[in-house]
Amino acid sequence: MIAIAAASVSFAVPASAANHAKSPWSAYLIGWSTGDTPNRQKQDRSAGYISAGSISGGRAIKAWMLGFANEDVESGTVTLSSGQHGYVTNQTFQKYGRKQVHMRVQTTKYYSNQTEASGDWSPDS
Repeated sequence: MIAIAAASVSFAVPASAANHAKSPWSAYLIGWSTGDTPNRQKQDRSAGYISAGSISGGRAIKAWMLGFANEDVESGTVTLSSGQHGYVTNQTFQKYGRKQVHMRVQTTKYYSNQTEASGDWSPDS
């Protein structure tokens, strides 16, 4: 009886396989151009995470998630200024299961000169 109880306890905690580690991104944006983070695998239903460690000129960016080949993953959009972070809702795991994704970034206004932006991101949070 004790062995059965011990066995059930050892399987009660599911293993976490989510892809939470933060990795760097950077983009050089002119006009309405966009930049993409490197692709990483989405492994759970959580929102994606993105931070804007630095954005030149006191500007702001918006960020959203796309599938590897730019598929629609029903992503929300976050707006960030330098030093901020946000969580991007999406339906990637629900629609596709584990899938390679990236974040796309763009300035919130049109600028004819370059905007430099960088930070960290994670497909799962």
